[in-house]
Amino acid sequence: MTVICDWLDVTYAPDNTPERAVLDVLQLAGAECIVTSEKGSSWRVGDGVFKLEYARTHHRYSASGAVLEKLREAAVLMDYLSALSEAPVTVTRLDAAHDVLSDAPPILAKLRKRFPRECSLSRKAVRTKFILEVREDGKETGTWYVGHRSKARVTARVYDKQNQMLERHGVLLPPMTRYELTFKKDIGATLRDAAEPESLFWHYASPVLLKRPENVPEWSSGWAVGWHYERPEIALGELLKARIGASGELHAILALADRADCMEWCGQLIQRMIAEFDRQHEPESKPEWEPTPAMVEYAKKPKKRA
Repeated sequence: MTVICDWLDVTYAPDNTPERAVLDVLQLAGAECIVTSEKGSSWRVGDGVFKLEYARTHHRYSASGAVLEKLREAAVLMDYLSALSEAPVTVTRLDAAHDVLSDAPPILAKLRKRFPRECSLSRKAVRTKFILEVREDGKETGTWYVGHRSKARVTARVYDKQNQMLERHGVLLPPMTRYELTFKKDIGATLRDAAEPESLFWHYASPVLLKRPENVPEWSSGWAVGWHYERPEIALGELLKARIGASGELHAILALADRADCMEWCGQLIQRMIAEFDRQHEPESKPEWEPTPAMVEYAKKPKKRA
């Protein structure tokens, strides 16, 4: 199975961000704003949440794994990454995940035996940890961590994906184990690594956790130089249609108006809001000033000397 980007955090200078371009792409995937304030906003995208945070020194854009999955499903992930690239950007967190079609309990048992205290994925070894769970079939499963909640540049977790999906979503998958690596800012990951995470993942996962497949390109922190993706222009009409169609709040308002038998009045209120918006956003224009006849006569009168 392929390697996917399963989390992506990036930061920008506060005075140079691609906010409008990013939100346009998210709304193509049905994003809906759920919280907004002077500190930022949160958007529901599929089953995940995209967060835009404003701080004094930087702005942070955070997309969870579920957000990225929805963007892949809507075929706009590359458009999202292209929008992120419209301003100088720093990748501060990138998660890369790889699923193996094997039952997790024996894999986790081997990892616990092989690395009982620590494991090295980069320059130095970090602590390992195991959180135990027991499946319905009685087998011991759970999550094995490398560098859990540490400041290490690279951390990892290996867990029972089949059991997770069954418990959280009631979805039964075939036996499946997920290997997931988290890369911090010091690694030097780029947006190309979010688009093509295979090289980065295998650079650190092999040979400690898994055997590297053949034909995977070598990774280095500068390999994104010259990489480019041409994002197609977004039709604003298409964006507006997607935004209205995905608005749960708008649908709830219409349902309430229907229950109250006041759909016509609801439409009038919406029209009034539109008119008020137009009034507030019209370009400021001042009417041409013309003096009255009385003002002209007054101007012609000789002025008394002091």
